[in-house]
Amino acid sequence: MQAFTVDTDVGVIRIVFGLMSPRLAQAISFQCRGMNVTASREMHINRQDNQFLSPQSVLIVPRFILALILISITPWCVVGQDNARHSMATIDKLIANLADATQSSETRLQNPTASDPGDVASSAHRLVRPAAQSVIVTKESSDTSQTAKGVRSFSLNELEGMAFQHNPTLSQALARMESSRGTQVQASLYPNPVVGYHATEIGNLGTAGQQGAFFSQRLITAGKLGLDHAIAGKDVDEAHFRFHLQEQRVLSDVRMRFYDAQLAQQRFKLTTELMRIGERLVNSTKKLIAGRQGTENDLLQAEIKADESFILCDNARNQQIEAWRRLVAVVGVPDLAMSPLSGEFDGDLPSFDWESCYAMVLDGHPSLKVARVRLERAVVMIQRARREPIPNVDLMFSNRKHNVTRDHVSNIQIGIPIPIFNRNQGNIRSAEAQWMAARDEIKRIELDLQDRLAIAYRQYANSRQRVDRYKDRMVPKAKRSLQLVTLGYEKGQVEYLTLLTAQQTYLRVSLSYLDSLRELRSAAAFIDGQLLSGSLTVQH
Repeated sequence: MQAFTVDTDVGVIRIVFGLMSPRLAQAISFQCRGMNVTASREMHINRQDNQFLSPQSVLIVPRFILALILISITPWCVVGQDNARHSMATIDKLIANLADATQSSETRLQNPTASDPGDVASSAHRLVRPAAQSVIVTKESSDTSQTAKGVRSFSLNELEGMAFQHNPTLSQALARMESSRGTQVQASLYPNPVVGYHATEIGNLGTAGQQGAFFSQRLITAGKLGLDHAIAGKDVDEAHFRFHLQEQRVLSDVRMRFYDAQLAQQRFKLTTELMRIGERLVNSTKKLIAGRQGTENDLLQAEIKADESFILCDNARNQQIEAWRRLVAVVGVPDLAMSPLSGEFDGDLPSFDWESCYAMVLDGHPSLKVARVRLERAVVMIQRARREPIPNVDLMFSNRKHNVTRDHVSNIQIGIPIPIFNRNQGNIRSAEAQWMAARDEIKRIELDLQDRLAIAYRQYANSRQRVDRYKDRMVPKAKRSLQLVTLGYEKGQVEYLTLLTAQQTYLRVSLSYLDSLRELRSAAAFIDGQLLSGSLTVQH
């Protein structure tokens, strides 16, 4: 058995650098003193048993590599005082990282079950530079993680179904429609007859006079009951269209708030990663300052960016909570716990033009249907007002016993009002004015819809343009830039601060892309919902 240590090798390195630069040798000696404790462990090679190096021998390999590096850069280090200082700082960083990696390697060797054996062989790759963590967020990763954790997610269709069941405004609209049906039934009912007791000439010749009963009925003429039934039927139609109008409001609100909540979740994930990058940037800047490669201003700028990232993350979290609370409020289940939302937030993006939007909004709009029904109702109201002067007939029949003559006496009475003074001319004039107002209301609604559609379409067109530019140009460029910087960093060609800057740029571009997506989804859902929203607001 043959044993050897690395003390001699470390001493050779110390002597070589002592000949070249005293300060450099002092720094190397200071770093190597921490190495000798571990490096002095003996590595045994049992040639008879044909065994390779023991696991402890892995710790020696980085030291020989370091020795070769130091010897190769020694002539360059002594060229000038500034180069020497830069060399010392570089070597200090190398040795410090090497010592940390050596300590972690020893820990893993003492506990081989704590990590994969392959990690020991690949530890030399991670000795000097921090690992380049991926910050590229994909849709698949977010959805899969939630499924893997077993957390239930909600789709848009599920939330729409829940809203139809629990939103109180829909039950209110349904109750109003049922109320109008009851009014229609009541409007077509005929007046009830009147039956009563009739007595006259009481006390005549000491008798009870005439005692009997009577029956009276009002006969409605000129089809007035049919017109009343038709007017009430128009009220039923209006309530029916208002129910569908409220349904569309609920659907629009659920869709817009679903996309708001979904994109708020994605925004919170990105801002959380941006906050972590800000923390790593501050820590890396502190290490550079410790190695005399950074300035105080660099640290202040890094801390400012980190604080901005914290603010963005806190705001994104609050925005996520707000979006979820608004979503479950319009669904009608306010105590529903916050859960992930399924579906691709940037898939199947709508594509509209002005003509299609104009036709989609105005054709079959519930408000226009309500206005047209009210116009039809105004026409019937004019007819009803003009029929009102036609008199109804009051019929009465009575039968009495005449106690003086012991005879039975009958009486028939028919009465009609004569429309001399009141010909219902005021109500006719009012009904005609209401018809003109209802006619102009249709035009007003069309113009109002066009006015609001112009604003909504402008928001949609702007957001669509931004989304297309972000999706097709800016996000791929930022992603490609991050990939190139990451690759250069792994090869040692790019500094760590440059990598963090590229990560921040990618995440900020992604955040702007999410904001544009949210505006696009909201505008598209608002247009697709025929400019109807505000389902929880009292509609006058």
